[in-house]
Amino acid sequence: MAAALSKALRIAAKGSGWSVKRDLLSKRQGEYVLAVHPHRGFNDCIEFRAKPIVWDRTLWSILQIEGNEAKPASFNLTGAFICDCPALVQENLADDSDTDARTIEHMVELSRRVLEIPEVWQDYDLTQASEQEQPQQLYRYHMTHVVDRICRDDYEGAANICVSALNGDLDLHQTFSSTDKLTSSGPDGRRDSQSFFDLAQLWMSRR
Repeated sequence: MAAALSKALRIAAKGSGWSVKRDLLSKRQGEYVLAVHPHRGFNDCIEFRAKPIVWDRTLWSILQIEGNEAKPASFNLTGAFICDCPALVQENLADDSDTDARTIEHMVELSRRVLEIPEVWQDYDLTQASEQEQPQQLYRYHMTHVVDRICRDDYEGAANICVSALNGDLDLHQTFSSTDKLTSSGPDGRRDSQSFFDLAQLWMSRR
């Protein structure tokens, strides 16, 4: 979305309590962060996503990243190290000539509507939501599933996903990596980088 359209979205959302970053409307609502945006850059479909803030905080703890807690709500949807979350609402827009104005209007309308249906985004089933999302891209949520199970105190379930990932049993298009600051450095004074799934296992073993 061009700068002019982002400005138009900002004007349309003024006073709503939603923040605008490029083509993204975002808002912290209690212990959740909410977002409304076009579907991956296409204005003929808009999506609503939501996730518990504790997911990202747990991810940052596992990766030993500090300082992200004070970032704005949009960071939880656009930041470099965040838990991916599926679209909970996907709406195709009717075809007409004024695509940009139509997209902005429906984004603002959807952002108002979702606040009235918290049952859609509070404590939803991650597996079910990711399977219903179109197109289906289940590989995006393996790390999120680990974090979600940790947050639900299901360490066994989280550990099983980690083992499957490390054994090559999961379709992993990408995964985060970092160093473990609690591990002694090598002779060169450096620590080896480890995958998220290795670090998650270490994190759980220390609890």
